[in-house]
Amino acid sequence: MIYYIRTTLDRVLNDSYSQIPYKLIIDKDYKPIDSFIKALYEINDSDAVLLEDDLILCKDFVKKIEEVIFQYPDRIINFFWHPTFYLKTVECPIIVYNQCTYYPKGIAKQLADIMLTVPRNEGYRANMYSLIENVALKKLGIKVIQYRPCLVQHLDTDTILFEKTVGTRRSPYFIDYLDELGIPYKEAKAHRKELINLMKKHFEELTRQKI
Repeated sequence: MIYYIRTTLDRVLNDSYSQIPYKLIIDKDYKPIDSFIKALYEINDSDAVLLEDDLILCKDFVKKIEEVIFQYPDRIINFFWHPTFYLKTVECPIIVYNQCTYYPKGIAKQLADIMLTVPRNEGYRANMYSLIENVALKKLGIKVIQYRPCLVQHLDTDTILFEKTVGTRRSPYFIDYLDELGIPYKEAKAHRKELINLMKKHFEELTRQKI
């Protein structure tokens, strides 16, 4: 297993990334789609986890993510999606969000080859590489495992892809919060308020640490 982080080097990685031995894939030209396609080619020759650079990785990240990967061999697995909703693990024909995704060996190049041929979007969606990836997934007939609970948390402090962030990319269903409160995920919906309060407390502490 190889861990890759996509970055422009503008951000300082959260300390939680120290849990993993990683390789950086650097976008020097600020071209998100081109960089993403390049990353898929780079990770193709091994089982790989592709991460963004604006995350908090859960505690015992390697152990937890590899346990999930073992459950779903040879499948693309997305570990962060629709962060504010209580959702169960499902098989889905599209990928939504792309913060932390597992790609089995050999599948990334298949996606990248098709993505190179897909017309680019314009306007607000111009940098949304997941939309182009979804075209490739459909053509290949590949479905994605959208896993819950979230094994990473989105910092959601700034954005390079879009003009601004709306502050809704953080998830109360981050596994660290569930573990801290001793709540199994199947009961998380009933404890949403407690989880949100813990999430707020977590980010307040992160803010204090920066002062």
